[in-house]
Amino acid sequence: MLDKSIDGALLALRKQIIRGDEAGLEHVEALLEARGVPMPRVMPAKRKDAARRGHMRLLVLSALRERHMRVPEIAAHVSARRPELAPEAAYHRAGQCLARLKREGSVQREGRLWRLSVGAV
Repeated sequence: MLDKSIDGALLALRKQIIRGDEAGLEHVEALLEARGVPMPRVMPAKRKDAARRGHMRLLVLSALRERHMRVPEIAAHVSARRPELAPEAAYHRAGQCLARLKREGSVQREGRLWRLSVGAV
């Protein structure tokens, strides 16, 4: 395993311990210090609108299961279920998600309407 991979894993573990108020911080910091890795003094709080893995994909697919939709309609569907997201952010994230789903063949675009592909999830 590369040194930078170990260092990154230890820094991620430190962040998880700090944010979760868990035990073991002194051990992880001792390992980082022994390896000569500089530790950030301040740990930023996790963003309130941070994405959960796969959540946007599920929201977009659930919207398209109802009917064919345009991006603004999908963004409204997302905004209703993720009120912490600004409408502009929901629109942007829905567009990004649709592009990924199109690349993998799960959705298709017909003019301005998006729909599930035949045999899609």
